[in-house]
Amino acid sequence: MSSNPEGAKRYAPFVIIGVVLAVVVVGIALMSRPNNANTSTQQPTQNTLLSSTSAPQRTPTAGAPNPHARGGEKAAVTLEEFSDFQCPACGGLDPGLRSISRDYGERVRWVFRNFPLSMHKYAFIAARAAEAAGAQGKFWEMHDLLYDNQKDWVDAPEPRDLFASYAARLGLDVQRFRADLDRQDLADRIKADYERGISLNVRGTPTIFINGRELMPGKLPSEQDIRREIDAALSPAGK
Repeated sequence: MSSNPEGAKRYAPFVIIGVVLAVVVVGIALMSRPNNANTSTQQPTQNTLLSSTSAPQRTPTAGAPNPHARGGEKAAVTLEEFSDFQCPACGGLDPGLRSISRDYGERVRWVFRNFPLSMHKYAFIAARAAEAAGAQGKFWEMHDLLYDNQKDWVDAPEPRDLFASYAARLGLDVQRFRADLDRQDLADRIKADYERGISLNVRGTPTIFINGRELMPGKLPSEQDIRREIDAALSPAGK
């Protein structure tokens, strides 16, 4: 059979193109193979970050002395809440916590800890208002009013006058209340609670501890979640 030089020349470009394409395909296949050496550099997911235990362990601080509490002093269950008066989620959970306190009575001790977040401009002064009312024996009454009227004072140009009106409604000495808003020892109570939260690795509000164990770390517990945990804690004691 005779060769055909002209035909070979005619098909030569197509042969070259085919070879180049084959090389490219092989290269892509090699590049797309998994590289086990690089798997450890993948970014962690949000769930991993939320459940991370890499934060340094600290010895828990005591918080403010004689903390504000509802329920029995010798209750089988202690519910410790770290909360911010301006936090919408805290305001949303508060009615459920009050309901729990009413239903369980002396069996559950509800301890409130101030944890004002810097992102909320009125959180610290609201905590001061609660402590100032507490200085006259009406902490919980002011606590309830602050959450019940959260939307009103959060949107106010200056909330102090509204806080003073709440103090008047509670029958407090308003002049003393206004003066107590600036008391350093009451501010120190708030800071002590905040430092306790930091020492317990509290990352946001509301954060709930049941008998010293954080409930659902990194997530927002519901009233039902809290009730379920309380029931489990009471059950072994036959309470």
